[in-house]
Amino acid sequence: MILKRDDAFRAVCEFRTEVTPGRFSVGTGMFVSLQADENSFYGWIVTAGHVAVGTTDSTEIVIATKDGKVEVLPLKMFGPITNWKHHPVADVSAFQIIFSDTNKKFMENRFFPYDHINTERNAVSRDFELTCIGFPQGLGTEDSFSPFTFRSYASSGFVTLQRADTGNLSEFFCLENPSVGGYSGCPVFDLGYSTNGLMTMTKEKTWCHGIMHGTMSDNTGGKIALVTPTFYLKDIMRGY
Repeated sequence: MILKRDDAFRAVCEFRTEVTPGRFSVGTGMFVSLQADENSFYGWIVTAGHVAVGTTDSTEIVIATKDGKVEVLPLKMFGPITNWKHHPVADVSAFQIIFSDTNKKFMENRFFPYDHINTERNAVSRDFELTCIGFPQGLGTEDSFSPFTFRSYASSGFVTLQRADTGNLSEFFCLENPSVGGYSGCPVFDLGYSTNGLMTMTKEKTWCHGIMHGTMSDNTGGKIALVTPTFYLKDIMRGY
């Protein structure tokens, strides 16, 4: 399966949690499906751990309608807040969806398949163009559903650094470009194709290699994005 950027939009959602009247904490998530066998289908919403722990019973998620408009739904429509599974080390969490007649109608053609997530512990090639899809500063969920994308390349293999939220050590890979608040939790895709002038190169399928953690900066003004590798996901979705 190859996803174009416009197709990948349907797999992402915005988390929106009101922290004070009129002021919201925002982040990005991705719908993931796991077909365990012919009788078992599981749906998840994956995001950064620091986004997940900030959600409450009043958190909303914003998704795209079939005609590209905005649909705002309560997160609790998809299950209780206790459905979050948090990784003990890495900045990644997964919310298991409980399907119902109420939410099923919003789920059609929305899931990114688990078998297109890189769960092996191998670093992303620095030659692969990567696409991040999310909602910087909450933008892109006004009247029309229009997530922002930015393209970059890995600038490192796996490096062990402190998480910005907890200070715990975890493995990341870095991007050449910085992130922006609101991108936290967004998927980092190798969409499986790249365009160079008139030439388009196509791979076997689209891969998700990471979940955005945030930006590392210093007093020189230098900034790079830190991405949580998706091999951590198998630790919290194993057994489903």
